[in-house]
Amino acid sequence: MRLSDNRLRGIFWGGLAGGLGSCLPLLVLANCFCCLWAWLAGALAVALIRRQEPITAADVPKMGAFAGAFAGLVSSTAQLIYSVATGPVLESALGNLRNYLPESVPEQSLELLQQWSGSGLAMLAMHLVSALFIVAVFAVFGALGGLLYNRIAPPTPADEREAAAGAAPEPD
Repeated sequence: MRLSDNRLRGIFWGGLAGGLGSCLPLLVLANCFCCLWAWLAGALAVALIRRQEPITAADVPKMGAFAGAFAGLVSSTAQLIYSVATGPVLESALGNLRNYLPESVPEQSLELLQQWSGSGLAMLAMHLVSALFIVAVFAVFGALGGLLYNRIAPPTPADEREAAAGAAPEPD
């Protein structure tokens, strides 16, 4: 698969739209429906790429997966920035943790939880694991979104012939 400027642009804008949608307040609720923003990122990327140049059916899932992964990267980065910016708010909320837990929780467990939550290294590790998970999940759903868009709005036979001709191996 060749990543031309048009394809990279389509992946970038589709991924950016999906990533921003999945990290903005209230819009994030759409992700409750099977990562809807990842599906839309893949579909938008394929639509933008097909508008500029024909692509083969074999390249559609790859484009959707790239756009979905980029959307996941944008989303997890925005969530990291948000959590760093609201860090003091979270720490003060965790300071009142005793008010929300049942009395049967041992004091040692409570102290360990508060120490862990205040640790910068624990927060960084948690965000890295979360980011890797989000990128992987968004890549899968982005590929499905690209496939769904290709199924809903199939390319014309002339587009497929042109894409197949462009994908033919170049003679030595």
